[in-house]
Amino acid sequence: MKSKKGGSQLAQLRSGLREAGVTTHKPKKGKSNEAGDRVGPYRKEQRRKRLETLMTSLNAFEQRTSHHKNDVLGRKVKGTTGRPGASKSNAIQVRRDKLLPELDARHRSSSFVDRRFGEYNPNLSLEDKMLQRFTSERQNRTNKASLFDLNDDEDSGAGPGLTHYGQSLSGLDAMPDVMHEDDDQDNIDSYQTQQHFAGFEEGHAERNKNDVMKEIIAKSKLAKAERQKAKDADDEMRMELDEELGDIRSLLYTRPNPELEEDEQQPKQAEASNDDQNDAYDAFVREMAYERRAKPQDRLKSAEELEAEQAKKLRDAEADRLRRMHGDRASPEQDLDDEVHAEHMQEAPMTARSRFGLGMSLDEQRENVSEDDDDDDPSRSEQESGTESGAESGTELDDGESDAQDAQPEFDYSQDSSSEHSAYDSEGAVEETAPGRNRSLVRTEEVPTLPYTFPCPTTHDGLLDILEEHQVQASQLNTVVSRIRTLHAPNLHENNPEKLQRFLGVLIDHLLYRASQCKNSEHDAEMVYLNDLLLHIAELTRLYPARSAEHFVAKFAMMQRNLTRGLSHDPLQPDARTWPALPELCLLRAASMVWPTSDRWHPCSTPLALLMAQYLAHARIRCLEDLASALFVCSLCVSNQRESKRLLPEVINVLYSICAILLPKIRVRGKLPAKQLAEQFGIPTPDLYANHTENLAITKDATPVTPLCLVSLLRHAPDTAQTRADLLQATLELQESLATMYTNSPAFVEIFTPVAFLWEVGAAELSKSAPILSGRLSSSANKLRAGLEHAVDSRRALRLQAHRAVSLTSYAPKFDQQGFDPKRAMDPDAERAQNAKLRALLKKERKGAIRELRKDSQFVAEVREQRRAEEDAQYQRKMQKITHGLQEERSEEKQQERAKATLRKRAGQSRS
Repeated sequence: MKSKKGGSQLAQLRSGLREAGVTTHKPKKGKSNEAGDRVGPYRKEQRRKRLETLMTSLNAFEQRTSHHKNDVLGRKVKGTTGRPGASKSNAIQVRRDKLLPELDARHRSSSFVDRRFGEYNPNLSLEDKMLQRFTSERQNRTNKASLFDLNDDEDSGAGPGLTHYGQSLSGLDAMPDVMHEDDDQDNIDSYQTQQHFAGFEEGHAERNKNDVMKEIIAKSKLAKAERQKAKDADDEMRMELDEELGDIRSLLYTRPNPELEEDEQQPKQAEASNDDQNDAYDAFVREMAYERRAKPQDRLKSAEELEAEQAKKLRDAEADRLRRMHGDRASPEQDLDDEVHAEHMQEAPMTARSRFGLGMSLDEQRENVSEDDDDDDPSRSEQESGTESGAESGTELDDGESDAQDAQPEFDYSQDSSSEHSAYDSEGAVEETAPGRNRSLVRTEEVPTLPYTFPCPTTHDGLLDILEEHQVQASQLNTVVSRIRTLHAPNLHENNPEKLQRFLGVLIDHLLYRASQCKNSEHDAEMVYLNDLLLHIAELTRLYPARSAEHFVAKFAMMQRNLTRGLSHDPLQPDARTWPALPELCLLRAASMVWPTSDRWHPCSTPLALLMAQYLAHARIRCLEDLASALFVCSLCVSNQRESKRLLPEVINVLYSICAILLPKIRVRGKLPAKQLAEQFGIPTPDLYANHTENLAITKDATPVTPLCLVSLLRHAPDTAQTRADLLQATLELQESLATMYTNSPAFVEIFTPVAFLWEVGAAELSKSAPILSGRLSSSANKLRAGLEHAVDSRRALRLQAHRAVSLTSYAPKFDQQGFDPKRAMDPDAERAQNAKLRALLKKERKGAIRELRKDSQFVAEVREQRRAEEDAQYQRKMQKITHGLQEERSEEKQQERAKATLRKRAGQSRS
């Protein structure tokens, strides 16, 4: 029977209950219903589900349906029906299961804090942690147990003891006159026991902590004495074995007697041949006997320790020298050491350490010790007479001098030159010597003895005073500087870095000073000693680059002021200081060797390049010395730019001018092709075919010298054909170096076309007067012309594009397939549309999060309101219960009062 669709809610409910088979009355319990008890839970679950379904169908607001405008048959769309009530109840249940426990536990802290000793100390191992914990626990137990221990002494126990009027009671036991009284019933017995010396009957007293510790200490001393006794016995046995070792070794080294009979030797030989293992063991023992005893070595030392050790050695050597100088008597051991050291210095070759005055290295000292040991042992010297002691130890230099000497190039003056026009004034780069005072280094055949310690000079005059005071030769200058640097190493004192920085400027000044003396000297060999100064300058520059750059830039500024002053007057005057002299050229060369010249921007290399370019661009050529100085500067520029290969227009122009000046005056059809070519390519040649350079042209043939030594030309350039030929040869080599360096340059053709033409014309002009130079020019011109032709052939001329034309990008309009809707956002930019979608999604998620947070707060508020209502109701019930109890008690009291009043009334009536 189906339920009625119409009717009231009650009629529909009854109809639904009948259809679902749900009845409200319970059947009577009997034997027939015992089987139904076993399926009771299943029936209850089915009944609950049917009731839920029935309530859902009867409640019109329990299910919400969303209708589409156009329904499609056969298509199922999710989300058309919803149950807001069930969703709300599920959300509340989820919050009750998850949010409510968190709310209740927000003020609870169930984290366990491990406060065990060393648990968070990573430096302690597990064994250390357990040992510390055990020790701490035992100490705590001992302190707590001994706090009220009456048997413990004051000194051994920790904590307060029993006192009486401020005095400890622990000392009463030691007093002989104090008698311990027992109870009243035992007074006589204790007194008689004490008076009749009956104390032997008492048992052993309980020992305190002091007695226990004394017993432990006694046992420890006894065990230590026993171990020492055993050790002494072992030492005695070992000494006895050492005394008998000689006899044992004699038995090992015993050789067969040749006088024995053959029949006696044959059994021994047969027995030895049968026992191979014993032979191998005997051979091994003999090898061990012949081995050299190992020598103990010093530990590895740091750089600071080595510097301090070297400084101490120099101070000790200086003290010995002063003692010998004053004639003080030394100990025999020191005299013997000096004699041995002198013999060793005579026999040993000159090394870098001996040259610097630093004595023997560690390896040499170890070799000397080993040789002494060998000399002391005659048997070992006889056994090792045929062997050599070992290879010689390598030389050592302090402060990295050996490394710097290998890394830094030396001065090469074979292609360097300078002019002799250098008048030094107050702003000159080199100081003049004071009149009447000879500051030159001593040049005597006898080498003077140098002290081992020197003060660190802060000025150049101070250095000259030191050199003059001790009569230092040029060959000893490196030793003096090395000892100054060793004694004032940066790690030995906090003021030493500042001293060394000032000493670096002093060395630069002395480099210029020595170069000026070499310019006036006739000995070219003294230029070699400038390499030693350059080595120290390079080392100090590595330590203090900023201060070194300041010193070099200051010198460059002086040179630039001298050039400007010379150009402001008449630059063609012979006494005008335009081209750099030998000292300034040495400074430029030193800066090029110390600093990196391939950097695009550098605090020292950039001013150096600008200064040399200014020399080449503005200085005028007047004589052969000027040509030598210009070639020196050009060679520096070429060597500096060999790595970076930057274009040097000043060098190219100056070399072209020098080559044109040295070549004879060339006329072709009444014109000067060299001059016209320079004007055509924009090469400035103010000194070409001028009156002051007409006498510099080559008129005779000569064989050029290779390599060219420009040191003599810096002092004085003789006006000979050989000098001109040498200068022309150097010019051609520099131009060839530039051609090789700029081979891959796009402007190679434009740069070297005038040079090739000049060489060809010059070779044709010198073909009669100087055939040797003409052949040299012809060969160079042919090589350069071949390179120019190859460069021209490798060039690609500009042309139109050879590929197919690329069509223009068309932007076709995008039509909306859904139709235009002004309410719908439509953005043609895909990226902007994607960003708008992300912003909309972010806004939606934010609103959803805010909604959920509001629901959470609402749920929390409802829970708190329910709990508050429950607490209020519980409080009301409690108060009502108390009030009810009080009312009952009061009513009982009133009933009793009324009963008593009734009894009294009845008693009064009965009496009356």
